Amino acid sequence: MNARTVILANGAQPAHALPLALFAQAETVVCCDGALAKARALGREPDLVVGDGDSLDAATKAALGARFVHIAEQETNDLAKAFRVAVERWGAEGLIILGADGLRDDHFLGNVFRLPDFAAVAPEIALVTNAGVFTVVKGRRTYSCELRSSVSVFAPTPGTQLTSTGLEWPLDGVALDALWSGTLNRTTSTTFTLTANHPVLVYQPHT
Repeated sequence: MNARTVILANGAQPAHALPLALFAQAETVVCCDGALAKARALGREPDLVVGDGDSLDAATKAALGARFVHIAEQETNDLAKAFRVAVERWGAEGLIILGADGLRDDHFLGNVFRLPDFAAVAPEIALVTNAGVFTVVKGRRTYSCELRSSVSVFAPTPGTQLTSTGLEWPLDGVALDALWSGTLNRTTSTTFTLTANHPVLVYQPHT
């Protein structure tokens, strides 16, 4: 997984080895404004801090200077604002979201189901938590995996049609009419492939 740009959201601080490694290896770190203290606790000063500024005091904003990007509009959350700025400054390749889980379930679900919108710009984007990884399939995508590892598929668009290879319970011709319909599957190979007529979310827990 290529972590060119990491966006750190204000959820649970990364603690699992994979998100910690991605954070350490990233070329660029962009924080939602509430996550500044988390980035510093992980030993890194962010390249940019983005948001409406409600989590920062005046002294912190002044100290950040040009590294603080203030976006006042409330139509989107700070993660969406940070994503937009990251793409504008550094492009859409190698984007990883960390820290989006753990503190508020409603925020977390909103962030997860915003991923298909992000993937319209950054197809390889991943949201990595302390438990696993969410990615998006637009059209067709092949994944590397461990044999008999767990995988779940979520279809935000009701009636999404899929085909699959490498899964214990094939999804060929299955219409996913509910969010849970494609969950709790397993792989039968070291790769699996999904093809979908609408964007779907794929979750793979850490092994």
